[in-house]
Amino acid sequence: MIELILGIVTLAIALVLLTTLLYPQAFRSAEPVLQLRAANLGQALLDEVIAKSFDENSPRNGNLIRCGETGGPSCTLPAELGPDGSETRASFNDVDDFHQLQVTFPALSDATGTNLAARYPGFGFRVNVCYSNTSGQCVGSITPYKRVLITTITPLGQELAISVIKGNY
Repeated sequence: MIELILGIVTLAIALVLLTTLLYPQAFRSAEPVLQLRAANLGQALLDEVIAKSFDENSPRNGNLIRCGETGGPSCTLPAELGPDGSETRASFNDVDDFHQLQVTFPALSDATGTNLAARYPGFGFRVNVCYSNTSGQCVGSITPYKRVLITTITPLGQELAISVIKGNY
């Protein structure tokens, strides 16, 4: 009879330890996978953004004079960063068109409009673009640098930020 009681007590202690220590870790085991997927999604978007021109007023024909240079057109004002007119993501042609772009599940898609909802369920992202100094800090005036900050959000609500500085070259 004592063996039976000791067995029940031992089993109870083991179950308490499992439910308080081990089972919560199983939920967290998905975090690294989600973080990796968020990094992949962020990198893909970053590649899309930095492939675009520096500015709407930058010549796209290989001209030697860039916006903001003597004899060239002026660059977009900081307050006017964002899509030009009624542009959509499919027609974005410069880096700052992505400013304040925010896409959440289930509307998640790539640059060609391919739906990514099945591949990235519950994910989302937002993009912020600003003129910056060489240290990556946003400034309120036109500079030859724009910082692109992409924040990817996992289904658990974790945010992963990736940034790059695009130069006017």
